[in-house]
Amino acid sequence: MDIEKAIEEALGHSQSPPPNESNTCEWVILPILYAIGYAKRDVVSRDADSAGKFPDYTLLPRETQNTFYVEAKAWKVDLENGHAIQALNYANQNGRRWVVLTNGRHWCLYDNDIRGVASDKMVAEMHLEDREQAVRFLDAIGKASVCSGILPQFAAEEADRRTRAHEEERRRQEVTARRARLSDVLKAELAGESSRLLAAMLAHLQDREGLGDVTAGDLVAHFTGGPIDIEEPPRPGIDRGPPSSEDVLVIPARDAWQEYLTFSAYICQPNRSFRPTSRIAFYAQGYVQTLVPRILETVPSVELSESGISAMKDLPQAVRGRLLRLVGQLKARNDRRHLEENREVVFLSGPKDTETMNLPDRIKNDCVTKNGRPWAFVVGQRYVRLARLLAGPKTTSELLKP
Repeated sequence: MDIEKAIEEALGHSQSPPPNESNTCEWVILPILYAIGYAKRDVVSRDADSAGKFPDYTLLPRETQNTFYVEAKAWKVDLENGHAIQALNYANQNGRRWVVLTNGRHWCLYDNDIRGVASDKMVAEMHLEDREQAVRFLDAIGKASVCSGILPQFAAEEADRRTRAHEEERRRQEVTARRARLSDVLKAELAGESSRLLAAMLAHLQDREGLGDVTAGDLVAHFTGGPIDIEEPPRPGIDRGPPSSEDVLVIPARDAWQEYLTFSAYICQPNRSFRPTSRIAFYAQGYVQTLVPRILETVPSVELSESGISAMKDLPQAVRGRLLRLVGQLKARNDRRHLEENREVVFLSGPKDTETMNLPDRIKNDCVTKNGRPWAFVVGQRYVRLARLLAGPKTTSELLKP
């Protein structure tokens, strides 16, 4: 059996998971180990040392220079670094470098040559759902790679990639926080006609041809999304509004598009203000994507954890259930970007639901600057007319025609 077929068979257990650790080992872990080159004699179960301690599996016990250990957990157990401590201690006592921790669907590689706690020693991980990364990971811990000395190179590359990813995430969070602070200030400044910033903009714009009659009220309406009572700030969350006059909210969706396909939801920073709308479209990979789901429920701010959801006493039971299912899905994918963070959650009709519109084709972005350079169709958010979407435009310039 090759690696990809073994992964496919393992994922086949997702609908009816192995009930315990023993079945996880028999149905998933061992078949994968055999698929990556290990013979049955290469995999020894619970091989105790003189002190009576043992890992779940010892691999390549006869090739002492390449021997390493596998610690197994049940399919339904969410892996934690603490689960690897016993195997790492055992590896340390026996002079071995590598430990693999897995529940069958989530695999982690630990390098015992690294000093520190278990979390410091984890150099690579993968989930079977990410087929490309899963194949690369399993190939690296396969018998041929281990015996030929390729595993240390893989570990070094993965450790470097993880370090860069963590640094990028840190920088992304810094930028997000900075822009959130800026957004809060601008919202306050641009929501009232007495704003000094608004006055400066108005003075500049009134000197432009055709804009001499622009008023402060016009600017407030522009920046707050329409003619609203400036004494009352926009309500948080998405107001679905009357379907007969709906605009469609288009959001930048580098991550949100895949999240919608997975969770049938849009997850973003809490308490964002949007115009009334009943549908969302996703701008990702240079296109407005074909699926335009209907908004079902909006929770403007909630901590995505069981305790955070429980603390919201006024939630309708159906919405509470949806949030709890979403938290369970995020945990299953080990998604740390949203878990235990305050988020706005917009539940949407699913990709295959009849309420979700399916456009004939993706709409290619052909927006450019005055100098002819490509320009993102959506940076923060924008709105398009539903009628224009339904007209079947091929490009964003066609979509924006009156």
